Amino acid sequence: MKIPKTRWTTFIALFGFMLLAPALSMHGATEEEGNSDAEVTAALKKINREFKNTDVQLIHWPKDLQKQLGDLKRIAFMAYPENKPSGKLPLLITLHGAGGKRMSLTTQLVRSAQVKGLALAELAGKDLILLDPNSADSWDPKSLDRMLDYVLDTYDEIDKDRVYVMGHSMGGAGTWNWIRQSPGRFAAAAPCGFSTATDTEGIEKLTQLPIWAMVGGEDGKNVAASETMVANLRAVGNKNVGLTAFPGANHPKGNAAVFSSVGVVDWMLTFSLSK
Repeated sequence: MKIPKTRWTTFIALFGFMLLAPALSMHGATEEEGNSDAEVTAALKKINREFKNTDVQLIHWPKDLQKQLGDLKRIAFMAYPENKPSGKLPLLITLHGAGGKRMSLTTQLVRSAQVKGLALAELAGKDLILLDPNSADSWDPKSLDRMLDYVLDTYDEIDKDRVYVMGHSMGGAGTWNWIRQSPGRFAAAAPCGFSTATDTEGIEKLTQLPIWAMVGGEDGKNVAASETMVANLRAVGNKNVGLTAFPGANHPKGNAAVFSSVGVVDWMLTFSLSK
């Protein structure tokens, strides 16, 4: 299997932008609860003025559903192609890292548009829907399953055979835990840059799921963990698994590289549960 090439020039530009952008403040759970919809909406309007390929929308989880979503925050972000084609569209779900737990929703929205899921959707410019949920704690597969059930039932334009998931750091761990619990829901996955990748419970369910791992080449123990995960997947018979280690990248640079990896998005989009 050919390893997708990362667009390093874009990665460098995105990482530079992250360094030049005003520092993103960290907030506690109380500020997240008090973050007004007006602030989030104002940030959303600015992002949509700047984005050329995607139109970002807010999803407010219904109150009855919110009670079943555990630590998921009340608002998620969804990106559509700017020129939405007719017919069904694939869905890519991106899971943020641990820093997002302490951020206000406004800060999460801005950060996602800079170096997370929304940035990847804009950069890729593909005919897909990107869902970027937000969590106040570690990702819980059961809550994510309930969220996905609601999304698939509510948004008829989503192709249920072409659902993908990826994440870095805590998002990588969340991806790994989710696909091991519910492997049949996804057409491909990219769990990236996390230390618990050596956990093998349920790994025998993943023999048919295409998996691409990514990690910063200088990201400490996460490198060895990713290598072990890939080796374990191959040992149980998964023939469609690979690993990209970004040379010289530490944890933050690894995140920026993951969320500028258009080649991995292209790779994911070649898979469908119906094939």
